[in-house]
Amino acid sequence: MSNLVLIGLNHRTAELDIRQRMALAPEQIPENLKHLAELPEVHEVMILSTCNRVEVLADVEDSDRGQALIEDFLSRIGSLPRAMLEGKLYQMFDDQAVRHVFRVASSLDSMIIGEPQILGQMKASYGIAMETRTIGPNLSGVLQAAFRTAKRVRSETSIGEYSVSVSSAAVELARKIFDDLGSKSVLIVGAGKMGEVAVRHLASSGAGSIRVTNRSPQAAIELAERFRGTHVPFSELQRWVARSDIIITSTGSPEVLIDFPLAQAVMQERKNAPIVFIDISVPRNIDPSVGAIDNVFSYDIDDLGAVVEANRIERRKQSSSAEKIVEHEAEVFSVRRRSHYIAPVAIQLQEHIEGICRVELERYLNRAGPHGTKQLQELESMISRITGKIAHPLLANLRDSPQQSPKNEEAYVDLIRRLFKIQKDRE
Repeated sequence: MSNLVLIGLNHRTAELDIRQRMALAPEQIPENLKHLAELPEVHEVMILSTCNRVEVLADVEDSDRGQALIEDFLSRIGSLPRAMLEGKLYQMFDDQAVRHVFRVASSLDSMIIGEPQILGQMKASYGIAMETRTIGPNLSGVLQAAFRTAKRVRSETSIGEYSVSVSSAAVELARKIFDDLGSKSVLIVGAGKMGEVAVRHLASSGAGSIRVTNRSPQAAIELAERFRGTHVPFSELQRWVARSDIIITSTGSPEVLIDFPLAQAVMQERKNAPIVFIDISVPRNIDPSVGAIDNVFSYDIDDLGAVVEANRIERRKQSSSAEKIVEHEAEVFSVRRRSHYIAPVAIQLQEHIEGICRVELERYLNRAGPHGTKQLQELESMISRITGKIAHPLLANLRDSPQQSPKNEEAYVDLIRRLFKIQKDRE
């Protein structure tokens, strides 16, 4: 049976500085995969590298030696002595590694439970390993099963339906008010990190048109271009507010950019058509009193914070159902994996014992002379019963003990192979 080893670190075990030193850009992964695949202990390997985790999943000849080689590799890519990684790396083997991969794919091990990005990142890492030809049937089976499990989690729970970042919550609020964002125009005021996240969520939600404005025009131009939006001059703020249905402010300005008189003038120009102001700036960029104007919907960071916290609670509730799905799928996969390993041994063992019995039967028939058809059938049946009675107790414990340690299981099967001189082939 393949020996699965997973070695890595994540946001819970290692601080950001360490994670940054360990992280590999996508273009660096193929070369490192080839280096790992050249190690004599490693049969198959895949690397997952994101801002919050770096993990190596491998199918190895020997778990202990494979672990040591992979830890040495991680130490080298981060230019960190092994001592500095002590306590930061986690090590998982066989069924435990399978369960971890399933949890990661289902976003149950993420910093933000339920976030969808990790599944795409895993699929991209799997694709790189396939292209580099460092992945084969054993790891491919694990990953394909993990992707199916993640799909079940998404379809059977609502773990990913609750926004847990301020920017995504802002977009969700806008969607609740307008239902369809496809026909709505959006103005982002501010081109910083929060503004960028808001634009990304709006783009993925199918917003009709996205405009970006910022005191520094170059930053706004670059952000707009990345998401096929349009840059508009900050000096014409009122004009573009009036032409937008949703305004999200995310600047570092200490000033109120949209006050009550400006909002009144905007509504007159819009002929009282509904407008949504979402202020995720600290301090505020939008005067909270604008919410008193008819058809003006105004939200600030505190409103969004309450939404985010409520959604976190909902995700935690949903994660319980998701964990049950993962546990079930991991157990089913592990049983199949074990059966795939045991089946060839069982067949070989039965064939070996039956072969011994047939040799002895031939000897007996040569000495005893001719027998009738019925007697021969009875002797054939006896051989089958003897074979089954010898093989059954040897394999029953293995089949009926799903919680047995994979290492102990493999040692037991190897003992059977040695005792009965059964050739060991790589399954």
